[in-house]
Amino acid sequence: MRETEFIEKNKEKWQRYERALERADQDPELLNQLYVHTTDDLSFSRTFYPNRSVRVYLNSLAQRTFLQIYRGRRGESSRFFSFWTDELPRVVFAQRRPLVISLLVFSLAMLVGVISYRIDPGFAETIMGEQYMNMTRANIDNGDPMAVYKQMAPFNMSLRITLNNIFVALLTFVSGAFFAVGSIVQLIRNGVMLGVFQYFFYDQGIFRESFLTIWIHGALEISSIVIAGGAGLAMGKGLLFPGTLSRFTAFKASARDGLKIMLGTVPLFIIAGFLEGYLTRHTELPDAVRALFILLCFAFILWYYVLYPRRVARRPQLEEEDLARGADAGEEALELGKVRTAGENLSLTFSVLRRSPGMLFRWIGLIALGTCVLSFWFYDAAPATRYFFGGTPWTNIIDGSFFADFSNFHELLTTFSRNRGLLYLFLVAGVLYALQRLAFEVFWRALKTRLRPANWRSEAYLYLVSLVLAVGLAFNGVVASFFAFLTLPFVMTWAYAGYSGLATTKETFQFVYTNLSSSYSNFLLILTMAIPSMWVLDTAIGGLLFAFLDWIVYADPVTIDNFNVILQTFSYLVLYGVVWVVLSVSLTLNFYSLREIEKAEGLLESIEGVGSKRRILGMEME
Repeated sequence: MRETEFIEKNKEKWQRYERALERADQDPELLNQLYVHTTDDLSFSRTFYPNRSVRVYLNSLAQRTFLQIYRGRRGESSRFFSFWTDELPRVVFAQRRPLVISLLVFSLAMLVGVISYRIDPGFAETIMGEQYMNMTRANIDNGDPMAVYKQMAPFNMSLRITLNNIFVALLTFVSGAFFAVGSIVQLIRNGVMLGVFQYFFYDQGIFRESFLTIWIHGALEISSIVIAGGAGLAMGKGLLFPGTLSRFTAFKASARDGLKIMLGTVPLFIIAGFLEGYLTRHTELPDAVRALFILLCFAFILWYYVLYPRRVARRPQLEEEDLARGADAGEEALELGKVRTAGENLSLTFSVLRRSPGMLFRWIGLIALGTCVLSFWFYDAAPATRYFFGGTPWTNIIDGSFFADFSNFHELLTTFSRNRGLLYLFLVAGVLYALQRLAFEVFWRALKTRLRPANWRSEAYLYLVSLVLAVGLAFNGVVASFFAFLTLPFVMTWAYAGYSGLATTKETFQFVYTNLSSSYSNFLLILTMAIPSMWVLDTAIGGLLFAFLDWIVYADPVTIDNFNVILQTFSYLVLYGVVWVVLSVSLTLNFYSLREIEKAEGLLESIEGVGSKRRILGMEME
C-alpha cells in the first residue's frame, strides 16, 4: 500500500482521535480503543514507511495519549514518593523469586560457615583474617568483646561503614551481569563470613551479647545485602532466560528492575551505617531495648519487602512503560542539523550505542585481544615487567585511589616515559585508530548512511590523527593530562570531520574553540560519568574475576604475577575502549551541533522549505 493510500484510509480515524484528545470530558474507553488502533497503525508505518513523516506523526499522536493520561499526575516530588510507595514494591513483587533464591543461598552459606567452623575452628582465620580474630580474642579477654565498635568517632565510623556496605552491595549487584553467577558467589562469600563470625561468638560463650550488639545494625545491613543479591539475580535472569525477547532486550528490562531494587537499599545502608556508628557502641543499653529494636528492624524488612508488595500488586495499574514503549518514546530520531545541549547529546549518544551493542563489544574485545598479543608476544621480557598498574582492583578501593584508573590508562598508552620505543608508539596509534573507526561505524549504522570515503587516503588520515593522539599521551602524566584536557575535544572532533570530509582543519578548530562551552560540556560530562563507571566496573567485575582466579589457579608466584598483568591489561583495554568509543560518538554528534551553531545549515534548509510543503493533520507532506 502506498503511503498516500494509507493516509487517506486512516485519516478520518486519526482526526477523530485528535478531537477526542482535545475534549475536556474524555471517554477513557474511547481513548483506549483509539490508542490501540493508532499504535497498530504506528507499527505498520514503522515497517513500511520507517523514514516517512507518517511514522513521526503517529508516534507523536501515541505519545500525546500517554502524556494526556499522566498530565499533572506526577511532579518530581510525587514521582519520588510514588517510587517508594508503588513502583519499587511492584518491582519487588515481580522479582520475588530471585529475592527468595538470594535469601536461600545466603542462609545455606551461613550454615556452611557454621559447619566449617565446627569442623575446624582455624577456618575463622582463613575467612576473617588472623589480625581481626586476634584483636577480637583480645577484646574478649579484656571483658569488652564488642570494643571494635567503640574505636572510632561516631561520624567517621558511620561514613566509613556506609560507604563500605554500599560498595559490597554494589559489587554483589553488578556481579549479577555474569549470568547471575557473580551474585551467587558474593552471597556465598558474605554468608560464610557471617556464619563463621556469629558462631565464633557462640563458641566463646557470648552469643547473646554479640547478637544483641551486632544485629542492631546488622538487621538492616545483612537484609540489604541479601536484597542486593536478589537484584543481581534479577538482572542476570534476563541473560539466562530471555523468553521470546532477544537476550539483549531481556537483559535491559531485567537490569532496569534490578537497578530499582538496588537503589531501594541505599537508604537502608545509610541508616545501618548511622546505627553502627552511633547506637551499636552503647552495649550498656538494656537487653530488652536492644532486642525490641532488632525485632522492629526485621519487622520493617518483612513488611516492606514481603507483605506490602503483595498488597500493592493487587491494585490496578496503568502500564506506563508499556504505553511508552508502544509509543516509541525512547527512540530519538538521529537528526543531525540541530543544536543540542550536553544532556541531549549524551542521551542521543547512548541511543546510538544501544542500536549496535553486539558489534560494539565484539570489536572492542577483538581489539583488546589483538593488542595484548602484539604487546606481550613481541616483548622480550617477563609480562609482569611490561606494565605497572596502580594496584589491583581491591587495593584501589581500600586505599581510596578513585583516580587510579586514569593512571592505569596512561600506563597502557605512554611510550616515551617508559622507553618502550617507536614500535610501541605505532601500536598505540593503531589501537586508537581501530577504536575511532569502530565509533564511526556504530554512528553510521545508527544513521543508516555510510559517509566514509572509500579510499586509502582517508584511512591514512585517520591513522595520522591517531598518531598525534598517541604522541600527546606518550609523555609523563602531567604532560599527557594537559594534552588530553586542552586538545582532546578538538583532535577527536577533527578526526571525524576530516575523515568524513565534512570540514577542514581550520573550520574544525574554529567550531571547537569558538564554542568552548558546548565542546567542553560534552567532554567533561562523559568524563564525569566515566570516573564512577570505570571505578565500579574495575572494582566489582575486576575484583570478582581476580578473586575467582585466585581460587582455581594454582601456580608459582612468578607465573601468577605474569598472568595477572596480562589479564589486567586485557580488562583495562576493554574498559577504556568502551569509554573511548562513547567519547568519540559523543564528540561526533557534537560536531554536527557545532557546525549548526556556526553555519546554521539546518535552519537555512528549513527556511528555504517554507511554502514548498503542505500540511495534512499536522503532518508535513511533499
